[in-house]
Amino acid sequence: MRILHVITLVDDRSSYGGPLTVAVNQCAELRRRGHDAQIVAGWRGAGPTPSEIEGVPAHLFPVRTLVPGARFSGLLSPAMLRWLFRNAGHFDVGHLHLGRDLIALSAGLMFLRANVPYTTQTHGMIAPDSRAQARLLDRLLTLRILRRAKSRFVLTRTEKQDIQEMLGDETPTVQLPNGVALTDLRPRPEGRPDVVFMARLHPRKRVMDFAEAARNLIADGIDARFSVIGSDDGDLERLHEFIRMNPEVQNSLVYEGALSHDAAMERLQRASIFTLPSVGEVFPMTLLEALAAGTPSICTVSCGLADQLVQDDAALVIEPGTQPLAVALRLLLKDRQRRDELSQAARETARKRFSMQTVGAQLLQSYEHREEGILSGQ
Repeated sequence: MRILHVITLVDDRSSYGGPLTVAVNQCAELRRRGHDAQIVAGWRGAGPTPSEIEGVPAHLFPVRTLVPGARFSGLLSPAMLRWLFRNAGHFDVGHLHLGRDLIALSAGLMFLRANVPYTTQTHGMIAPDSRAQARLLDRLLTLRILRRAKSRFVLTRTEKQDIQEMLGDETPTVQLPNGVALTDLRPRPEGRPDVVFMARLHPRKRVMDFAEAARNLIADGIDARFSVIGSDDGDLERLHEFIRMNPEVQNSLVYEGALSHDAAMERLQRASIFTLPSVGEVFPMTLLEALAAGTPSICTVSCGLADQLVQDDAALVIEPGTQPLAVALRLLLKDRQRRDELSQAARETARKRFSMQTVGAQLLQSYEHREEGILSGQ
């Protein structure tokens, strides 16, 4: 089959995060199985526009900001829509990684125009919203695109209920986990431990909990490097101010900026510990990638993976906040054997629960399910 995945934005800072990683992993697995899976997306970045993303053919087009201050939802790419107008009909299946944004929703209109059956995968990004702008966009586009989809992928039961509430019926959905590819393990550097926070710097991600925990541990005489990696989404100035006001952390707490996905994965493989102190994470891809890399990890009880990780003893799961994070970090930094145990369990959990082979099989089953008309368009 020829399968076209639509993503809102690709850039050189991995700003769109998990949904892009999911799309790339899915396409790579589909191509491994012999299908022609490609990506089309908006592009924003310096230098030449890439023609592939981690080996997956990509058609990337410049974006414009149509609605200032609306972040991803206010972007539009007229060049991408022109390309879809000409080329959408050449594909057997479309796969919309769908948020309330003009790029993905407009791509859905192009699939409808070309009579191409498509699936939606909402990544927890669409839920009932009482704001006037969201209600208007739903009435004009979102509900139509969701209703006309041949299949709808969701991550959780909560997301399923949200989609059904919006559509006002028992619309069928398919629960599809995020998957991760296992790569060969690399030896981790010896010497000073390297603790990594890797996420966009949004208040919900709790980078300041990480910074405060680092200060507490440094004050207790623990010698480690605490590295913050990610694009700014509101908290970067607070982090810089914290480092300026606490000179005792300045050689140990470091902001490394944003990284491309390839560089971020290599960075995870070198880390001694990965932390995700955020709240409300549904199915965080960076945590999955840390597990696959065998990086001992810490997340909070509000993470959607928490129960499975506790069951497998594959990560430390803590209450949100500075103090629980500092306690967990102190334990792992002082106990190399415990880090080794978590590393092995993390790899096994990634293999057993979140393999791309399982996800790829489920994708193809949905694409090929003729009774729902996914190929016939009925």
